[in-house]
Amino acid sequence: MKNSLHQKEIESKAKKHTEELFNGRRVSIRRDMLQFPDHTHQWEMVLSPEAVAAIPVMKNGKIILIQQWRRTIQKIIYELPAGVLEPGESPLKTIERELQEEIGYHAASLIHLGGFYSTPGFCTEYIHLFVAKDLTPSSLPGDLHEAIDVVEIGLEEALGLIDSNEIQDAKTIAGLLWYQRWIR
Repeated sequence: MKNSLHQKEIESKAKKHTEELFNGRRVSIRRDMLQFPDHTHQWEMVLSPEAVAAIPVMKNGKIILIQQWRRTIQKIIYELPAGVLEPGESPLKTIERELQEEIGYHAASLIHLGGFYSTPGFCTEYIHLFVAKDLTPSSLPGDLHEAIDVVEIGLEEALGLIDSNEIQDAKTIAGLLWYQRWIR
């Protein structure tokens, strides 16, 4: 097993060639080729903007999830309300906007729990996670291509949907489990 610090040092001494393979509206794809003394290795990386997700908590303690069709996987799945930071937008402003667009609520209280990389093996996406409380109705127009159903659910029921594999979205699983630990 290689030591990570040792591997980082080895990579810093390798000859590197970078090539942009694709530059899209939301993501780009880059290939890095590193020439080591005894071999060459390449990595393809998806460069993605930062994102946000929230666990919206109603006064009755229920949380709000959304159900949304995801073209990539050809399924309707349960998710936390989430979205991507626009250029120059802070995570706080983004989650305020996304809550209004996706579930039709403004949160008077937003608590930043931390964040995580969604898939660091090939993607740079970092997701900031919030708890949204003191919700009041307030909506903004959503994205025209999104059809979203809002679902109020108890935490234990949501955790049961993780156990039964009905919740399959990684940010939602991480967020719900993090929230469960946070409220203890």
